[in-house]
Amino acid sequence: MSEQRTSEHFDLARFVLGYLEHEGSVAAAPAFGVHEVLLPDELAAALRVESYLKLTFDAGADAEAQRISVNHPLVEAIADRLTHEVGYAQVAINHVRLEKRGLFDVAVKSWSFPNARLAALRDAVEQPALHHYLRFNFKVTFLSDEKQEQIISVVLDVQGGYAVHDAELLDRLVSFEAETTFSHMTVAPPRWQGAGDVLAPATLHALLSRAVAAAEGLLTDRLAALHTRTQRFLELDRARLEDYYDSLEHDLKQRLARTETTEVERRRNAESKLEALAAERSAKLADSLARHQIRVELDLINVLLTIQPKIILPIAIANRRVTVTRYAIWNPLIHRLEPLVCDVCGQPGEDLHLCTGGHLAHRRCLAPQCTECNRTYCQLCADQMRVCVVCEQPVCRASLHVCPECGRGTCAEHQTLCHGAAGQPLTLKKPAPAATPRPQAPPPPAPAPKPQTKPPARSPAPRARPAPNKPTPPPVPAAPTLKAVKLHVEIYEDDPHIVAFVMRSTSRVLATRAIDLTPDGIRIACNCEKSPCPANGWIYRPAAAAAIQEQVEEFLVALRQEYFLPPKRVDYLYVGNDQRMIERPIFSLPSCWRREVMLAAARQEFDRRRSQR
Repeated sequence: MSEQRTSEHFDLARFVLGYLEHEGSVAAAPAFGVHEVLLPDELAAALRVESYLKLTFDAGADAEAQRISVNHPLVEAIADRLTHEVGYAQVAINHVRLEKRGLFDVAVKSWSFPNARLAALRDAVEQPALHHYLRFNFKVTFLSDEKQEQIISVVLDVQGGYAVHDAELLDRLVSFEAETTFSHMTVAPPRWQGAGDVLAPATLHALLSRAVAAAEGLLTDRLAALHTRTQRFLELDRARLEDYYDSLEHDLKQRLARTETTEVERRRNAESKLEALAAERSAKLADSLARHQIRVELDLINVLLTIQPKIILPIAIANRRVTVTRYAIWNPLIHRLEPLVCDVCGQPGEDLHLCTGGHLAHRRCLAPQCTECNRTYCQLCADQMRVCVVCEQPVCRASLHVCPECGRGTCAEHQTLCHGAAGQPLTLKKPAPAATPRPQAPPPPAPAPKPQTKPPARSPAPRARPAPNKPTPPPVPAAPTLKAVKLHVEIYEDDPHIVAFVMRSTSRVLATRAIDLTPDGIRIACNCEKSPCPANGWIYRPAAAAAIQEQVEEFLVALRQEYFLPPKRVDYLYVGNDQRMIERPIFSLPSCWRREVMLAAARQEFDRRRSQR
C-alpha cells in the first residue's frame, strides 16, 4: 500500500514540476521531498500563485512547504490550462517517388477553360517542394431537449486552402514518422487569397475558419435529422400543453358562464384566473420552444500536421486580354494532378474561368458579363463593373461612356439618353428586342413532327394558350454552325443554378447555357458560336412548385434538340455544397427550386414588369 501511495505521489510531482519547468520555471530540491520553484511572472499570474513556491508532495516533509495533493488549487489550475490548450502533433510522408516528367502535357489533358488556354513557360521545369496538410479534430455538441456529442475530422490542404474530401488521399495520409527525410527541399507557398507564410499565426487562423466552415457542412445531414426529430417532439409537447390548458380554460369559462352578473367578486376572480392561465400558457409554450431549439457547439480538440513532398511546375493560363501563372502540382501519393482552386470561394473546381482581373473563378463566382465588350470579371473584381443608367445593363469601366455634361455612365447604345428626360436619364418603357419576339413566340408547335403525331382536334390548343399567366415559350433557335458530341448538365443542389455545356469534343466547349431562378423569373444566359444567340437574355415566368421541373426540363430538351443530340448523349452532374460532383442517369430538380414562396415572389415581379411594358 505504501509503495502504491509513493508511486501516486511521484506521478503527481512529475506532472506538476514537469509542467512548471516546461513553461519556463526553475526548480530545485534543497531537501528530500521539498522543491523550491521560481516561476515567470506571467505564469504566476495565470496560475494565481506567488512567483516563489516551496512545495512538497509528502505529508510531514517540511512544515513551511505547501502540501500538494490531487485537489490542490495549483493542480486544478494546471489541469484547466492543459485542457484548454490544443494538442499538436506532426508526421511526415516519406515513402513517395519524386520522379515525374511531362507534367505540362498531363495538365493540358486534365484541365480545360471556357475562355482561356494553357501555355508553357520558358525555362520552367518540374521541381519538388514540401506541402502540408492540417487535420483538425473537433468535438461537436448538440444541445436541445437532450445532449449528444460527436467527433469529426476535417483535413485542409495548407497550400491550397481547401478541405480534402478525396477518400483515397485521406486513407494514404497515414504515417508514424515524425521527421521528414526531405528537409532540404523548399516549402511551397500558399496559393489562396489572403494567405501569409506557411504555418504563420495569421495563416493558421484563416485555415481554422475554413475548417470550421467545412465541419459545419459535414454536419448538415445530422442537423437535418435532429431538426426533424426535435420538431416532432415539439409538436407533441405543444399538443399536450394545448390540450391541458384548453381543458382548464374550458372549465373556467363554464364556471364564469354559471356565475350571475350580480356576483361581481366571483366573476372578477374567474376573469383574473383566465388571464393568469393565458399568461402561463404562453410561458409554457415559449419554454417548450426554447427547450427544443438545436444549439451546436464546436470545440477544437487537437491538430495534426502532415508534411509531404510534391512536384510542381509553373504554367501560364492566358487569353487575349490577360495571362496568369499557376502551378501544376503532381501528388505522388495518389499519382494524380491536383485541381486548380477558385480565387473567389477557395474551392477546387474544373469549370474555371479566367477573369480579366487575373483570377480563376467558377461560373457562379463571376460578376455579370459586360454587354459591350464581353469582358469577364469575377466577384473580386466587381468594382470594375458599372450599370448603364438607361437600360441598367452591366458595363465594365473600360467600355462605359461617361457623359461630360451630367457625369453619368451609359452603354454605347444609350450614350445620348443619360439626361434626355428633363436632365434625368431616359426610362425605356419597352425594350425593343424583348417586345418584338414575344408576340411571334408561339412556335412551340414549331417542332413540326409533334403535331403530326397528335389528333387534329388538339392542334388549336397551343394557339389558345398564350395567356398572361403562362411563361412565354422560347424563340426558335438558329441552326448551329458546328457539330456537338455531348451535353453536360451541371445541377447545383444548394443554389437554383443550372449550367449546360454543349461539347464540341471531349475537352472543348461549343456552347454554355445557364438557367437561373432570379427574383424576377427564370433567366436564360447563353454564350455560344451564334453571336448574338436568340435565346440569350430571356426571362420566363416560373411555374408552380409541382410543375417547375417540367418547365426547366423543357429548356434542356430544347437545347439538346437545337444541337441534334439524342437523350443518351446527355450527362447529368449534381454539384453538392462541397463541390463534389455525382453523376445520375436522370434529371431531377433540387429542392431549392421548389420553394413556393420564392416562386410566387418571382411570378409577382414578372407580372409587374410585364404590366409596365
